[in-house]
Amino acid sequence: MQRFQIFWHNLQQDLKIFLYFIILFSAFRLAFLGIFHTYLASCPWQDIFLCLWYGFRLSLKTAGMIALIGFAFTTLPQLVLMKWPSEPIRKVWGVAAVLVFTIAFFARIPYFEIFNSGFNIMLINGAHDDWGAIVDTAVNEYGLLWRLPLAILTAGVLAWLLFKLLKIKTRPAQIAGRKKLWIAVARVVIVLPIFFVFVRFGGAFDFAHSINWESAERLKSAFLNENILDDGQAFYRVYQIYKEQKKLTNVNISPEEIRKDIAILGGNPQAATIEEAFKRQVSVPKLAQQPDNVIVILGESNALWPMLPKYQAMGLADEALRMANSGNSCQTSLMLAHGTGTMPAVNGFVTGLAEAGLTEETVPESYKTKYGTGIGQIMKDAGYTTVFWYGGMPSWRNIKNYVLAQNFDECYCASDFHYEGGNAWGCPDKTLFSRVYEYIDSHPNQKTFHIILTTSNHPPYTIDVAAEGFDKNKVLQNLPDDISSDKETINELGHIWYADMAMGSFVRQTEKLKPDTLFVITGDHAERFTFSKDVNDKTLSAIPCIIYGQGVQKNWLPENATGCAMQIAPTLAEIIGKPGMQYSSILPGLFINDKPVFNHRFYAWDDKIFDLNSKTPDDIKDRADVAKKITAWRVVKGNKIE
Repeated sequence: MQRFQIFWHNLQQDLKIFLYFIILFSAFRLAFLGIFHTYLASCPWQDIFLCLWYGFRLSLKTAGMIALIGFAFTTLPQLVLMKWPSEPIRKVWGVAAVLVFTIAFFARIPYFEIFNSGFNIMLINGAHDDWGAIVDTAVNEYGLLWRLPLAILTAGVLAWLLFKLLKIKTRPAQIAGRKKLWIAVARVVIVLPIFFVFVRFGGAFDFAHSINWESAERLKSAFLNENILDDGQAFYRVYQIYKEQKKLTNVNISPEEIRKDIAILGGNPQAATIEEAFKRQVSVPKLAQQPDNVIVILGESNALWPMLPKYQAMGLADEALRMANSGNSCQTSLMLAHGTGTMPAVNGFVTGLAEAGLTEETVPESYKTKYGTGIGQIMKDAGYTTVFWYGGMPSWRNIKNYVLAQNFDECYCASDFHYEGGNAWGCPDKTLFSRVYEYIDSHPNQKTFHIILTTSNHPPYTIDVAAEGFDKNKVLQNLPDDISSDKETINELGHIWYADMAMGSFVRQTEKLKPDTLFVITGDHAERFTFSKDVNDKTLSAIPCIIYGQGVQKNWLPENATGCAMQIAPTLAEIIGKPGMQYSSILPGLFINDKPVFNHRFYAWDDKIFDLNSKTPDDIKDRADVAKKITAWRVVKGNKIE
């Protein structure tokens, strides 16, 4: 009898924990809506209500897990050991959970400002970044020094409220006699599993009516959809995506299976190596004569959206638009970035492989063998010296050693330059471009391929853009209604302008010095669009791809051409390669773009972007999946198929 009374008391305490965190997550959700209330302007109140309702249901699972862990370490042990210190353990666990989720909530605010998303796979990608620069950005741009103490102080208040709740007296079980005891036990045995199922399925009793992080995106508003997820569910999303990516590293597939996968992508399944399987040949180059310099400008956060009609009047991408509108250019209507983040973009160019979350720059194999599908190999075979330029530090992701191991003859980083200004990530773009120009000027008789990776359009935004000529009044006069006019936003827009201006000035100078120079203007990623509300996927995620230079023709690409970053290398091969030149590429170039293209999370066709999910047509999903498997095989097992 006494044992059951203790159990009944503990069960009520666990229920208090459960209810407390349900309320806490709902309060955080409301607070988040309040902080980003400007995003709600176009949201009907019904959708706001549904966001709160769906979020409440989803948080049943998170709160249930917190309560279940407490139940496992307090209530259950005391069933066996009546002197078990269940209450102190419960308080410690409760405080720990409050602290973690409060700090997570405070961290979510600047995270959303950067990525327009709750916690996502960038948490994993960022683990390999320069932590010094990350901390500097967090301190100077996102207020770490005041956010963290405020989060801890808030957690202290919330923990105090939890203690008050736990002190409320529980109701003893009304049991008189052994028969009523067994009835009470039976009720607990029946009710607890039912309650568990109800919580497990987010306020439902079966999977068909459940809600989870994968099915939570039920509203038109991307902002509201993200707010449905509490931080626990967002972290679980990160874990699940990471787990799926890690599966690929096992590469538990046979040579026979990989040959079938090669065939799905149009390769030769009988080839002895991955690179032989995707061997292609230049028949008639687009340019009759090779340019002396071929330059890919991989702009930090260089998104397509400033070039779209709605935003053009602000003048943030005038230089890119000048080139795009030139008679000596062609462009895609949109391009999918290689991945979410800078290093996936670098890996895409260096390896020529799909984004599979493998962080190739950390894999020992990447320093032992060369990826024949990478752009370095392709351009060396075309007769070019290959040079990689990075506006940041060589130690970031070991980038200098990595690219030098992968078919780049030279690599120059910010530490090789003398400069003033810049930020935690490196030197100003103008400094970087001036060094590239000096190199071209000092190597007049050398055929050179350059990749230029910039850094200035990255927080913390510390360039004095006004001193560089940024006209904020022009921006303010042409600012769309859905973009804020606050100082921070205008400064960030100023950095987009600065990056475009620096790039454009370099292009103008270089084409005067070397008129035959071929340029490709693109970006590493685009997911830092945080200005407008509820934008479509094209605005949020598309990057530009402008091919510009003497001899380039508009009709090379149709107006609605879509592409992905993996296609830039084979496209260059088809433009400047000599007749009969062979090269290896997983995907064909943009000139043979007869199928939807894809990256790690989207597919694109006919000027539209779609999510890769369960609704994706099987043939597209299969191509995206096998590209990742082939990548995993090549990175982990090597080039040979055996």
